[in-house]
Amino acid sequence: MARAVGDGLGTKLGQPVIVKPKPGADASIGTDAVAKAEPDGHTLLMATIALAVTPNLSKVPWHSVNDFEGVVHIGVVANVAAVTPSLGVRDLKSFIELARAKPGQINYVNPGNGSSPHVSAELPQIVNGIKLSSINYKGIPLAIPDFLAATVPFGFFPFGTIAGQIRSEKGLAIGIASPVRHKQFPEILTMAEQGYAGSQVNSWYALAAPEKTPRAAIERLNRDVNVLLAEEETIARIDKVGGTIVAGWSPQQTTKMIADEFSPWADVAKKAGLSAQ
Repeated sequence: MARAVGDGLGTKLGQPVIVKPKPGADASIGTDAVAKAEPDGHTLLMATIALAVTPNLSKVPWHSVNDFEGVVHIGVVANVAAVTPSLGVRDLKSFIELARAKPGQINYVNPGNGSSPHVSAELPQIVNGIKLSSINYKGIPLAIPDFLAATVPFGFFPFGTIAGQIRSEKGLAIGIASPVRHKQFPEILTMAEQGYAGSQVNSWYALAAPEKTPRAAIERLNRDVNVLLAEEETIARIDKVGGTIVAGWSPQQTTKMIADEFSPWADVAKKAGLSAQ
């Protein structure tokens, strides 16, 4: 998602846009770097749901709302609920029934506390009264071998990380966390279609800037990115990773979305007993 936007934005701005991954500390290291950057419009955060969730898991040196200005909402990427075939379930209902019968005995992939795959697996536990066991990894790629070996037979996976396993039938998709079915896998029912809308987490992406970034810079970036999101090449690149573009949002709408996402996760974190590792 970041590279799809960054490449096109560089062309529109007439200067290179460098995508610089800064993993670690449940995404807090990179977030802190942007919060402390010079607010001149040249340093942006590719914000995800972790921006809203992580402060509810542990103390961080930045604030989701007070330290950032929303620039533009980019879109959502579908997380796919997947199991290894040996688990013997075919849909969300049968999975939840199995988990209810075996509390704490089914392992799930957690690629980082506060990440969308993590909270996507936590919310259904709270809503449906089940208990799964979190197995922590430093990213999805490191978890795939254990998933395929069925030692960690369940997880929510960003679309692009699990598509190959689904096509090869080494993994079985039992639901997709998305408002609509994905056109690459139209046979996968959404969670809402299966009666689990209240268990679904929307994995959103947005650009955010450090607080006090000049309004003119934010407005310019907003206009350029919204134009970019309407172009066929960008649409195709984001679609390839399972993304759905949400175009036309203003900076004010984006800022409000981030603020609205922040508070509810405090309650979820408390009920789930979550903490950063």
